[in-house]
Amino acid sequence: MIMQFIFGLIIGIVTTGIAVWILMPKLMIFTQKSSMDYDSTLAALQEEAKKVGWNVPHVYDMKKSFEKTGATDVERMHVISLGNGKHAYAIVKNDADKNILAMMPFRLGVYEDKKGDVYFTGANMGIMSKMFGGNVDRVMGASAKELEVAFKSIAAT
Repeated sequence: MIMQFIFGLIIGIVTTGIAVWILMPKLMIFTQKSSMDYDSTLAALQEEAKKVGWNVPHVYDMKKSFEKTGATDVERMHVISLGNGKHAYAIVKNDADKNILAMMPFRLGVYEDKKGDVYFTGANMGIMSKMFGGNVDRVMGASAKELEVAFKSIAAT
């Protein structure tokens, strides 16, 4: 009886570990097809973020960066840095939470695939916030909801 329990426990732990290994990457990053063309998506993401109090400190042209290294078959792609001083300060004012600076500012990727479809992608702050708990969960969770609402009109249905 004990051996059956131990065997079942081990099988359960291994199965859970495999499921987490397979599912976590899909949960940690969101990717959404855009309802707009590339340039419109790039502009709309920035505009919508600004409407809800976020700033755009920098937009990186990744295609241009890759071409400088000799890459010639790169589709258009940009990384948009998004920051919100109110949310950031609410996290980093606590010494215990200052390590979250490594994840600031939040970044969105915008890319065009080989078929010409446009997508935007980023870290799933709502899920990630749960791993930190406490103040970080509260602030990052609210930030995630804020941006999700802001970007809803850009996402293809």
